[in-house]
Amino acid sequence: MLIRGVDDLMYFGVLLSVIVRWAVSRFPYSGAGKPPMFGDYEAQRHWMEITVNLPVNEWYKNSTQNDLLYWGLDYPPLTAYHSMLCGYM
Repeated sequence: MLIRGVDDLMYFGVLLSVIVRWAVSRFPYSGAGKPPMFGDYEAQRHWMEITVNLPVNEWYKNSTQNDLLYWGLDYPPLTAYHSMLCGYM
């Protein structure tokens, strides 16, 4: 009896996840095909690159190595440290 309920719940969860994945896949990600910035994926990648390759005191300063008009860090330092941690992974 209990196993049947668990199986039903598992089937419902799998069905729900397939429906959500199908619905999400019908639309492109933000910035898809819009060069040169290409949306949120490029922003996250760029922030990881900035935080890994520049010293902390240059993260929020405009320079030749950190063009703030391209995808400058526009989040608080805690988020920047998170990007750095993800960049090292």
